[in-house]
Amino acid sequence: MSSKPLISICVRCDEGRGERGEDLYDAVKKLRKQLGYKPLFDVEAVKCLSLCDSPCNVMFEGKKRSTYTRTEVNSDDDAEAVVKAARAYALLEPGEELPERLLPGVDAD
Repeated sequence: MSSKPLISICVRCDEGRGERGEDLYDAVKKLRKQLGYKPLFDVEAVKCLSLCDSPCNVMFEGKKRSTYTRTEVNSDDDAEAVVKAARAYALLEPGEELPERLLPGVDAD
């Protein structure tokens, strides 16, 4: 794993609900570049996060950080929220937790 946190976005999600993982992935990558956040965190497209009953799915993971998985992230409206959460996540100190209110979508628990 890279020393930078990784934001994984399921690009397979497209259940006819208007939630498209590919659209969210593209929007997050574009916004990350525009805001100059590429040095802070990586973004990857993944085939599946195994949460298909409630797409669009995003996972935040990093070394010495808690992992957060969010479902039902809106592919049209939540790209900015994902990038803001990813920035906050990247700036955490080891062992520090990200406040739930900063995360988009629904908790997967």
